Amino acid sequence: MNNRFNFTQLQIRSIPTPPPNGHGQATRKTYYDQEQPKLNVRVASSGSKIFYVIKKDSSGKTKFVRIGTFPEVSVSNAREKATEILNAINKGIDPTEEKRKKKARSQSLQQLIDRYIEDHDDLKPRTKKDYQQKTQWGFSDWLPLPACQITEAMILERFKKLTPRGKTSTNDAFVRLRAILNHARVIKAIDHNPVTILSDARLWHKRVRRTKMIQSNQLGEWLDAVQTITPEIHRTAFLTMLYMGYRIEETYSIEWAEVDLKNNLIIQRDTKNGTDHELPIPRVLIPKINELQTITGNSQYLFPAKQRNSFHGYPKVQIKQINDAVSFHFYPHMTRHTFTTIAEATSIPKTMIDRLTNHTMTNDVTGGYIHTEMETLREAINKIAAYIQAKTNQ
Repeated sequence: MNNRFNFTQLQIRSIPTPPPNGHGQATRKTYYDQEQPKLNVRVASSGSKIFYVIKKDSSGKTKFVRIGTFPEVSVSNAREKATEILNAINKGIDPTEEKRKKKARSQSLQQLIDRYIEDHDDLKPRTKKDYQQKTQWGFSDWLPLPACQITEAMILERFKKLTPRGKTSTNDAFVRLRAILNHARVIKAIDHNPVTILSDARLWHKRVRRTKMIQSNQLGEWLDAVQTITPEIHRTAFLTMLYMGYRIEETYSIEWAEVDLKNNLIIQRDTKNGTDHELPIPRVLIPKINELQTITGNSQYLFPAKQRNSFHGYPKVQIKQINDAVSFHFYPHMTRHTFTTIAEATSIPKTMIDRLTNHTMTNDVTGGYIHTEMETLREAINKIAAYIQAKTNQ
């Protein structure tokens, strides 16, 4: 059969299917339309017949643009689409790229959230969950919308609407949305990230960093309060936060596999700043950890959840129990501020404090050359514990 003829429905339907090659591999044959010379149909050994346009663009690069499959796309429709494609190419437009952009722009906000999480496979499970929760909290009604429909006006209106529900929560929700839409811009799902209007208009809420600590004359009543909270495993959790300077989420997520009772160390893997953090257990805490092992040692975590295979969630009940027993308002991060303040009061160098608290020191050139020995860290952390005990006994 001649490979160049005037396409008709009957002619296309009667084109024979080419056989596979001698190795059983698929083959295809191309036929060209006489009426529209740039239109062709590729017939494969699988039986498919697909219309294409072949045309060189202004740079001399040959473009192969897929139109569709016969008979879903008729000959007359194929010629019409071929004319549209050729006109676009003559104007310098890449039809394939435009088609890809159109597909990308049809993605909903929820699809882009899922894509962001999928493409950032180094995110921790709790971070992935945080993105889902924060966007659900602030933008649940936007999730089905194509992200390209989210405008700066919508951003401003929603920011104003969410602010009375909490300035920090509002900031957090829009920070997540900004990251997701930045990624969407990279993959060509949107041209512009509308969240940037918050920076341009200087509307972000200023973060008030909490710096309160447990004062020296309050340590005794705080420690007494901790000894009354239930269940008892939480007592060890809060003491660990104070004596080791851990954040609350770091404390409750410690696994027994990270605890070396022979050398009295806790080695937390892949921490908040992406590093492993190895820290000696202070002497005052060792009996508490040993006792805790008899209670939760068969679990994966030191502080396991009761009804699921995970660590215990945010201990709201126990925080309330402490606040009911002390004369000041307590929140968990105060223990970390207390730890670092006492470290400074006991003349521990800043580089050592940074290592105790696992703070990164990217701008500290000198600190980058210092490799603190474990026994030096042990001496420092016991010095902090001794200060706490001395103030408690006064």
